[in-house]
Amino acid sequence: MSLNSCLVACGFLIFVNSAHSIGLKEAYELALTNDPTYIAAIKENAAGLENKNIGRASLLPKVTANYNQASNRATQTGAQFTGGPYISNNWSYPSDFAILQVTQPLFSLDALARWKQGVAQTEFSQSQFLYNTQDLLIRVLQAYTDYLFSIDQWSYLQIERQSFSEQAKASRRLFEKGEKSITDALEAESAFYLADAKLIDAADGIELSRGKLNAIIGRPVQSKDSFKSLVRAFPFIHLSRDTYISAQEAALANNQELRAAANQVEVARQEYKKNDAGHYPVLNMVVAATTQSSNTVTSINQTTNQNYIGLQLSLPIYSGNEVRSRAAQAYANYEKSKAEYEIVRNKIFIELRKQYDLVQSGAKKINALSNAQASAEKLVDAMSKSIKAGESIQLDVLLAQRNLYITKRDLAQSKYNYLLAFLKVKQLTGEMGIDDLYKVADYFR
Repeated sequence: MSLNSCLVACGFLIFVNSAHSIGLKEAYELALTNDPTYIAAIKENAAGLENKNIGRASLLPKVTANYNQASNRATQTGAQFTGGPYISNNWSYPSDFAILQVTQPLFSLDALARWKQGVAQTEFSQSQFLYNTQDLLIRVLQAYTDYLFSIDQWSYLQIERQSFSEQAKASRRLFEKGEKSITDALEAESAFYLADAKLIDAADGIELSRGKLNAIIGRPVQSKDSFKSLVRAFPFIHLSRDTYISAQEAALANNQELRAAANQVEVARQEYKKNDAGHYPVLNMVVAATTQSSNTVTSINQTTNQNYIGLQLSLPIYSGNEVRSRAAQAYANYEKSKAEYEIVRNKIFIELRKQYDLVQSGAKKINALSNAQASAEKLVDAMSKSIKAGESIQLDVLLAQRNLYITKRDLAQSKYNYLLAFLKVKQLTGEMGIDDLYKVADYFR
């Protein structure tokens, strides 16, 4: 065994030296509090929920208060009476002014559009957050199974390396006896060294998948034994939707990503209405209470209190075509959002078809590979017995073990893909819940 292979093997032994096990449920619970992507989604949702209040504020009254205090100097020049001489008076006096004003929109298409847009933005945030919550379940299972499979892959390659090592030794012996050519011996050695390199890559793959899992659950993964492995007994899960058409109808009604896209269409529509509102008048009711002291030179040391209520009409006449251009731009973006909705819908239907078929075909593939594994195990047992009878050599057993590990690896991957496909179907139809994750978690013990 080469030095690199020794290091890989030692590293793997470190991986398998822990007694504490974490199941899929525990991994998900850790991810809820530690996954940076999910934490960002929580904060993004909290920010998005405020859009409804921001939009509603456009329809509510605005209350403002202003106070102004000044020191004034004034010069008054003129005749005190008709035909009289011109004289100048210099004044120096303080003044102050205070106003409390309430403005209530009575007719404003802009304010109405802002309110509806705020509601749509809040609904978008809620749909997006629900999608991100469901996506966390998928990402946890994906990272969890990727880590387990990377170690399954390492185990297979370890057996493959051993079989290639025996083949290389046998080919070298036969060459020295003149029973094989040097070409055969070199090909066997080349296959052995290639297997050695693959084994090193597989160890790197373990580190990579472990790092991804670490990032999601926020806890260092020490070994494979730290995590519960896939059980051999594998009952299939019954989908709540018996046909693809019914699953597609559920996706159209409940899929959170599609709802978010629909919310974006409404946001864009209200953005157009908000810009188009610039063509229409705005009518406000204004109520104010004012107090002013020494407002002019003719009212020095006099205080005036005034209350009034009235209507304020603002009528746009010409803005250099800015309003028209902004409205046209917003309408184009609205049409774009409708096209993007169709893109999202088609993508969801295509993915749903893929995952739905994977669940259906995955069960058949798992059954076939389970039968293949049973046959491969019998073959290894038969080969082991034939060695004792002198009918086979160790190389034959290693080759049989290699085929067994290939089958085990493919079976494990098929099971992982089946469970992932099940959760993805539930996500795409908008019916995923925490119970679905717990149902999948029961397959890991």
